[in-house]
Amino acid sequence: MKIESLVSQMMHMTVVGRLWHWTTDNAQHHVTYESFLTQNDNLVDSVVESALGNDISIDFSSGVGVQDATVPSYSVEASKKALNAYREEVVKFQDSLNKSESRGSTELATILDDVVELCSKTLYMLRLK
Repeated sequence: MKIESLVSQMMHMTVVGRLWHWTTDNAQHHVTYESFLTQNDNLVDSVVESALGNDISIDFSSGVGVQDATVPSYSVEASKKALNAYREEVVKFQDSLNKSESRGSTELATILDDVVELCSKTLYMLRLK
């Protein structure tokens, strides 16, 4: 996975998380998604700034973006599935960083630890009633 794909996936989850936040009728989920959104947005910024600070090139002109970030209707099960998939994609990218000796890979992997933790905490909070 290229870093552009990771950044796009992270931005996608922010948009989808916002839609979950607006469409849930469960107050606990509403608050959980608000927390997820705030933290995920900050982590996207950290990933991009860390990459750029370590001279990792990012193609913003055609490699980064969010094209389809819709949710047909709110479903806690669908959101859990999406969060699990997001966490798995981050772990895959993290694994590739851990095998790399490129500049900034350790720093990026550490930030991605926070993304994995955020997904796990969000999934836990969604289990609570």
